[in-house]
Amino acid sequence: MTDIEEKFKEISIDGKIYDLKKYHQYNNTIQKSKLIICEGLDDLYFLNYFLKSLDITDIEVRYIEGKFEYKSLSAYLKIFNNFNVLKSLALVCDADDISANEEFNRLKKILNKINKENSIPERNLIFPNEINRFSDGTPKIGVFIFPNNKDKGRLEDLFLSCVKNEPEMECVNSFMDCVSKLGKMQKIPSKAKTLAYLAAQYETRRGVGGAAREGIWEFKTDELNEVKNFIENL
Repeated sequence: MTDIEEKFKEISIDGKIYDLKKYHQYNNTIQKSKLIICEGLDDLYFLNYFLKSLDITDIEVRYIEGKFEYKSLSAYLKIFNNFNVLKSLALVCDADDISANEEFNRLKKILNKINKENSIPERNLIFPNEINRFSDGTPKIGVFIFPNNKDKGRLEDLFLSCVKNEPEMECVNSFMDCVSKLGKMQKIPSKAKTLAYLAAQYETRRGVGGAAREGIWEFKTDELNEVKNFIENL
């Protein structure tokens, strides 16, 4: 097993999470012709349970821990011994502290470098012209950038948009105002607000990934329509 393979502990297939230590045969072998690669376990869990809610079973989800960078993404794509089975590849990530358009252009440079250095032999990975669109080629490639393909932010911001009308949010906002008055400014407010909201729920053990797994995240909301449409076009 390579160093890059050892970093990834779980994948999602058919709405189920598989531990790669137990199912080691999945480490470097793609199981589906449609693959989503995301950033981290929370994203993996969200996508797994969202796909399950949509009754979609022909998409595999894997993750890279941390931001997509040339070194990690190139190394990860090279571990697969059957990359040629892919018909569709989606990169799903956070905008974080830049706009979605800036993150999209950053990813474009990374993929162009992978192509230039022939990291994936006999494959020309054609990057899409727009966010939330798919390119021509095999595999076709698409990019979705949380929270909404436009703004700065991350998966937690998407979660908060889905629960914004829940009664607990009044308590969360009061808590955040109180903490702010004490001079305790949160580095990433959306993460802090999400944790505060989840603290009001029954036995939540994780962040947004746990909210998806435990049914706290209601998937039938208009705020998730764009993600839903992207997935259905994969």
